[in-house]
Amino acid sequence: MWTNETIDRHAVASSRPDGSALAEVLEQARAQLADQPDAAGVFDRATTAFVRELIGMRDGLGHPGREAQLLALDDKALVAELLIQALSDDPLTPKTLRLRLQGQLALRRLLAQHGGTLSAAEVGQLLDISADAVRKRVRRGGLLALPRGARQVFPVFQFEVAAGRVVPGFDALLAVLETDSAPAKLRFFLTPDRDLGTTPIAALRADEPAVRALLKRKAQQFDQQLAA
Repeated sequence: MWTNETIDRHAVASSRPDGSALAEVLEQARAQLADQPDAAGVFDRATTAFVRELIGMRDGLGHPGREAQLLALDDKALVAELLIQALSDDPLTPKTLRLRLQGQLALRRLLAQHGGTLSAAEVGQLLDISADAVRKRVRRGGLLALPRGARQVFPVFQFEVAAGRVVPGFDALLAVLETDSAPAKLRFFLTPDRDLGTTPIAALRADEPAVRALLKRKAQQFDQQLAA
């Protein structure tokens, strides 16, 4: 929808106290939707609604230490945090909506703590295989992919980047993991386990036969833990 140049101008203008500069960038962004009236309508409503909510929560942004916490977040996490606050202040907001947004934000933070994600093209380059081969590995259950719009992204933790390969044993463990939910699979690998004394992905990297047997049992029983 918007070019990188437009986004960069938006970022620069947003850092200035000059409100007219930001208004100009928004107008330029909207102009790119001139041939898409429905999209332009969504853009107008979204920007107006967000600014209205942001103004309404100004007192909540002024708590000591709160500003620094928000400014430390990346752009999408910042927007999510502000939306959660706006939803929390609205008694008519369904609790399920707020909880879903909080869960997605927690997932994003978890990914960031463990290296973030790669695109399909980056995975292909890392493993020295084609994009079609990457997709085949996903279909066979050999790679963990997360949906992001119409695309897929791949958590970095499943790779040994320096060696240009998937963590040994990851595909075998992924194959027996009893859940169809990609976010649940991610949480399985990255959540510290009392019996293991670390996260499953860290235990897998240690490459100890006894630990691998325990990991396999835990993966096979994971659907029971989710249901509990």
